[in-house]
Amino acid sequence: MVDQESHEDSVDNSISVTRHKIIFVGDANTGKTSIINRILDNPFNETYEVSIGIDFMSKNIRFRGQNIKIQIWDSAGQEKYKGLIPSYVRNSSIVFIVYDVSNKSSFDNVPNWISFVKNIEKTTMVLCGNKIDLSREVEKNEGEELAKKEGILFFECSAKTNENIKNLFFSSIAGLPTFGVYEENEKENLIKELLNENGGGDETNGTENVQMDDDQPKGKINIGGELTSGNKKKKGCGC
Repeated sequence: MVDQESHEDSVDNSISVTRHKIIFVGDANTGKTSIINRILDNPFNETYEVSIGIDFMSKNIRFRGQNIKIQIWDSAGQEKYKGLIPSYVRNSSIVFIVYDVSNKSSFDNVPNWISFVKNIEKTTMVLCGNKIDLSREVEKNEGEELAKKEGILFFECSAKTNENIKNLFFSSIAGLPTFGVYEENEKENLIKELLNENGGGDETNGTENVQMDDDQPKGKINIGGELTSGNKKKKGCGC
């Protein structure tokens, strides 16, 4: 999804803002929330609470004087919340499918997630193996082979140690049409430029008022699928 608007700024009277929506999906406890928090430069939390429904955050990217807002949607992996996900996948620019390299069943379920996304929207998908700091049940080449078979991007990372998080994020968004870069050698230079220009970036949580599609709910979703402004999560380790 690409959206543009004018935004009042304390320095410039009017800045063109380009918005892109990305969403993280995958089984429960694969560390989706922890990855997102690392993308937002937040510290790792060993006892992070398990997501319930859908949560929203955003990250502002600066690129050659342009302000690019990445809307990041975090989805719960439990089966009972799966019905909430399609409306958020629609019109998304990137869908990250996350599995846990220390949990073979989460990897075995990846083809189901890929099919799930394909049946909703034709969009860019990125396969991400998280928790590489733990003992493996899934080897790197298994993830690479699946990604190659499906024709999607592949990365491994550790939200706990912060390994490869920045590369995962900036390498993935470098393919967005906003940047107009399609050759691999040019993309490598773009990734370096994005990393250099966005050492930290400006992050906000889901409290801001954002423009979304008419058929997409706004706010946070609780167990019953109703909108709520509060953060409803269950305790546990989603790292």
